[in-house]
Amino acid sequence: MCRMLGYLGPPVLLDDLLYAPDSSLLKQTVDAQMLAMLNLAGFGFAAWDPDWPKPEAPLCYRNTQVAIFDRNVQAMARKLQARAVVAHLRGVPYRSDTQVNIENVHPFHFEGLPIVMAHNGDLSGFQQMRFDLVEHIRPEFARRIHGSADSAWIYAMVVSALENPEGPLTTVEILRAIEQTLTTLRKIRERHGIHRSSSVNLIFGDGKNLVATRFTFDFGRFDVAPFQGGIEFLSQWYTLGRDYGLHDGEWKMIGGPEGADAVIVASEPLTRDVATWVEVPEYSALCVTRDGGDLRGEVVTLDA
Repeated sequence: MCRMLGYLGPPVLLDDLLYAPDSSLLKQTVDAQMLAMLNLAGFGFAAWDPDWPKPEAPLCYRNTQVAIFDRNVQAMARKLQARAVVAHLRGVPYRSDTQVNIENVHPFHFEGLPIVMAHNGDLSGFQQMRFDLVEHIRPEFARRIHGSADSAWIYAMVVSALENPEGPLTTVEILRAIEQTLTTLRKIRERHGIHRSSSVNLIFGDGKNLVATRFTFDFGRFDVAPFQGGIEFLSQWYTLGRDYGLHDGEWKMIGGPEGADAVIVASEPLTRDVATWVEVPEYSALCVTRDGGDLRGEVVTLDA
């Protein structure tokens, strides 16, 4: 399992998400609070800001290096501010057949599209069902899948389900495409007799919208003991407010959800003060969009 986060709001220094907080994303490389494992198989982020050239296109960075040793990320994080971020820390099974390569590092993004995706979880039996997915992926996107992991294919399926992948997009359109993809995956799993618990926590972002799911197929069904994460539902948390940062010596989001202009969603709270963090309910999605200076958000039950 992996660790991931999404941010939407006023300009924030990447360092304030990736390094500085008590349980920042990159600290979770070796010290995740809600996952008893190391996350050593790469790191990546996508970021947007209206003051950058081509603001609709994300700035993407990915590297297979162990994240806490990546000096390039650290240097960028101290200088770059962004209004939207999707970041991912990859964790994989500790086996020699596991592929650690740039093609499988998140977030996934096809050049020319505004939307990116990060995934926490895995599709059991993916190699068995993979080629059944091709008919649900547009040919122009199927040709651009370079990753061998399930996440790359999930991304291709979702963007294929969008009526206008080039955008502009709404949270309703993104959510509908996710639900269509999950329904298709369920049917293909049934066709192959795959019933092992498979988590599909996702974060989709395009610089203006953020959709984060908390979802599992066949929760709690294991033919063998799970490699990591136990049998609990994988976590997904969010916090809304008007001022995220260092307050009285502690990292926190203040201001409350009323009139919020910032949201952080993450696999686990980034801050020691967790009073403002709320779990995304199981089988639900958090949908947030920027509406002028404020954010509009809701939690909806997934129809999949």
